[in-house]
Amino acid sequence: MPRPLITSLLALLLPSSSTADDQITLENNDLYFGEVLALKNGFIELKTPHSETPLKIINQNLSTLSFEENDAGELPVNSQILTLHNTDHFPGEIIKLSDTHLTFQTWFAGDLEIPRKLIDSIHFGVTPQRTTFQGPKRLSDWTQDSSGGWTLRKGTLTSSKPTFIGKNLNLPENFIFSAQIAWKNTPNLRIHICSNQLQPLDKKPSDSYLISITRSGIEVKRVMPEDSSGPTYRTLISHTINLQSIASKNIQLELRANRKDRSLQLYLDGNELEQGLDPSDPPLGTHVLFESLSTTRSSTLISKIIVQEWDSSTQRLHREPREADQLDTLSVAEGDRFSGRITSYDPHSPDLPFTVKSPLSADPIRIPLAHCSVIYFTKEAQNSQTPQDPSESKKLAKRQTEKQTEPPYRLHLHTGGQLTLSQIQLGETTLKASHPSLGQLQIKRNVMKSINKGQ
Repeated sequence: MPRPLITSLLALLLPSSSTADDQITLENNDLYFGEVLALKNGFIELKTPHSETPLKIINQNLSTLSFEENDAGELPVNSQILTLHNTDHFPGEIIKLSDTHLTFQTWFAGDLEIPRKLIDSIHFGVTPQRTTFQGPKRLSDWTQDSSGGWTLRKGTLTSSKPTFIGKNLNLPENFIFSAQIAWKNTPNLRIHICSNQLQPLDKKPSDSYLISITRSGIEVKRVMPEDSSGPTYRTLISHTINLQSIASKNIQLELRANRKDRSLQLYLDGNELEQGLDPSDPPLGTHVLFESLSTTRSSTLISKIIVQEWDSSTQRLHREPREADQLDTLSVAEGDRFSGRITSYDPHSPDLPFTVKSPLSADPIRIPLAHCSVIYFTKEAQNSQTPQDPSESKKLAKRQTEKQTEPPYRLHLHTGGQLTLSQIQLGETTLKASHPSLGQLQIKRNVMKSINKGQ
């Protein structure tokens, strides 16, 4: 079937009438919903209520495949994160360590035996950040004011008039909220977070955090409850930046809120801007509202809305420095570092599982698992070493060839982490693929959050 005909058929698949929440975005930004049955032989098979047989979409036109949200709270949780030298990272648990390999147990891909020279680090005591919402999805899921000034097309909410739209996003106690914000001519948007209502009463929202985005900067204020004394608005974060000068007229905004200790962190395009502290009891609402202050000459566009649980312990990642590239480094939670060679690991001895042979100590140093913060593995000759086993050499050559000829895919996991893959074959319950370092993998489908091509 010619691609134009496929595109015409897909254009009939309105998100509001679909019964499943898998989401396909093509390179031309067309957006479609349905149930992805398979990804194989160059096609994506999509089941929709509009067709008796699955539609086949040409795989090479894929940009992003987002899987239906599941109850991430039911998925197993691991507190260790392994990072490879190519920046891929995923949760699991060390179960074996030899002089050449480390065995990392994962519930979604089995036990992975990984050469030490491919591993950059392992962080301990890290709780993965779960995604609890990703959208905006269907316009009918949102509540607008009577003017109905918001539209949804190709995954983007758009408004060209002063108007509200809101939704109960079931914000966790501690959360990370992010969204892609774009504008035509001038940015002029307010975002009400932790509100207890879907729409401000008399356009005076209360008991929430208020993010104001204007041409001159970004502010985060606390909107106090109506029955509180003192000023209604209290500025928590104020950052001056000339957004009008951004040529792309597009930013990625992120607010991290720890309502337990009343702290907030504001990020722009992945970079931390400012921190703030709420001096009062935090708002308890779970709603998010977007208030467009735009006019017909200056539209506001919102996409890629994501809410994640936030465990602030993940802030420890990459803080503890590596001692030296030629040595293994083990840092403990108290800040001490031990460098040398990690010679063994005994999971059956939780009091003293790691043994470090250090040039500064005559006797081996033994460190309990509970004290470990991060391990950095040596980078010594990681690129010059080659397998001595001929069969390993053939496998390595095959992986390198696949990496050069196959377009890369990036698999994002619900439990935190990402993997670079090629030769993807997606079935009903598992995904089979090739990883440039780990070889052939079989990954359980329920851990998969999204697949991006070429990212």
